[in-house]
Amino acid sequence: MFGIVPKLQQYVCAWNFWPAFMKKFLMSEKGPFTIFFWTPLAKWGISIANIGDMRKPVEQVNTLQQCVIAWTGLLFTRWCFIIRPRVYSLVICNFCMAQTGLYQLYRKHQQGKLFTR
Repeated sequence: MFGIVPKLQQYVCAWNFWPAFMKKFLMSEKGPFTIFFWTPLAKWGISIANIGDMRKPVEQVNTLQQCVIAWTGLLFTRWCFIIRPRVYSLVICNFCMAQTGLYQLYRKHQQGKLFTR
């Protein structure tokens, strides 16, 4: 880590009221001072928005957008097993994102409108 983040991490962890398990979590390589902690949170937002779009008529679902969501979810699900440290919450999040995109594409296919704008 570089910049202000390590200094902020040391400052927060220096507070005496943290229990030992919390200090360990704050100092871990998957803790809240790293990107690995915050990425699943942002990606869950995409999945939840996509679940909300399932109430929309099929005509309002964008095929290209759903292809990108599905492809991104599948690609990064695989990538999560390659990067270190392994963050299984990110694996689950990416897998769910792929599933929501694939389901939206399935809905369009069922209506025969997969290749229409």
